[in-house]
Amino acid sequence: MPVKSPMPVSILFLFAAICVYALFGSPTPDNPGLVEVVVGGLLVLSIGAAGLSGSIDLRLGRNGFLKALQILFLTGLILPTIAGVYFGNNHMLILRDLLAFAFLGLPLFMADRFKDNARASGLLCWLLVGAGLMFSLRTLIPAFNIWIPQGELLYLSNSPLALFAGVYLAGSLWRSLESLSRANLLHVVVCLAGLGILIAAMLLDVQRATVGAIVLTWAILALFTLIKSPRRILLPLALTGILMVAIYPLVSDALQAMATKTAQVGMNMRAQEAMAVFDRLMASKPAIFFGLGWGSVFASPAVGGLDVNYTHSLLTTMALKGGIILLILAILVVLGALYQIMLIFQQDRVRALSLFWSLLIPVFLYASHKSLDFGLLLLMIGVWSNEAQPLHKSHSSGKKNEHLQD
Repeated sequence: MPVKSPMPVSILFLFAAICVYALFGSPTPDNPGLVEVVVGGLLVLSIGAAGLSGSIDLRLGRNGFLKALQILFLTGLILPTIAGVYFGNNHMLILRDLLAFAFLGLPLFMADRFKDNARASGLLCWLLVGAGLMFSLRTLIPAFNIWIPQGELLYLSNSPLALFAGVYLAGSLWRSLESLSRANLLHVVVCLAGLGILIAAMLLDVQRATVGAIVLTWAILALFTLIKSPRRILLPLALTGILMVAIYPLVSDALQAMATKTAQVGMNMRAQEAMAVFDRLMASKPAIFFGLGWGSVFASPAVGGLDVNYTHSLLTTMALKGGIILLILAILVVLGALYQIMLIFQQDRVRALSLFWSLLIPVFLYASHKSLDFGLLLLMIGVWSNEAQPLHKSHSSGKKNEHLQD
């Protein structure tokens, strides 16, 4: 019987940080306290154990996503910091922005630690799913008057980890229903229960984008099943139909709430917010290229014209802080991530879809890109894309050999 190799200390520290974060933390705390200090300390220990060289390692062998992220990370540490000091931005806001940006560098330090360690990769995935579930449970508990938290709003169900967990469980559930048996019946029940908790938390805050992503995931998987093996689609569709009939009043109320929200707020002023960012940059010629720096604020139409130091899109935030330079680098990172997700899709559709929606929504719609959650999801892209690279290369070389033989 083979002996399992011990888990690297750096990964153990990372896992501990995720557990503390899921149980006690929040994605974007207004007043960071002891929990954030503990999580931050564990992350520092994790990165320190892994070695700091990951962020400045200039090897050409890295995939395009990690290389683009590395350039964005190093540029973002320097350029917007200088701009923030030049424009006299609030020092505490500069520090807060820098810390939020630092989460994006997590894949640079940690992705290689998961290479050739399928057990660690699997544990990372399920820890992220567990964190999303815990955030959803913490959202629902006050609704049942079990415990009413005091203080700031935590926006737990807005977390990209909740979205990741929802899509991943939805995909796993569909896959199990395609070949339902006694062996995977427990897995179906667990996925269904977890998915119910996640969707309930999302509906409590009437989150249209996240619920829509889960529905579209099922539609995409159903389409591929229909094309590849039409018979296997019958049971999942039948069970879905029965479930929808059973909970029709809840579905009807949810659709009505979403329709009402859409009628009231539309797309939440995202386009107007982007225009406001570029109007702010155009007021200063240097800012067009170099941005207004970390700690900069602007009057955002998406929050009623209040001065805030963030936007609801990763791309417009990078433009505000680092101008055209950081915007272009951020676009390259997103394109690189999408390419890696495409490679992952060829190996595992459920993995790819869970990463796709978790990337797309923070990039364009939610301000969750400034949280640890987003850094963890970028890490998951790095980990799974590292696993997909050898498979993709062997598949490509196989095709090439077949072509030469022909």
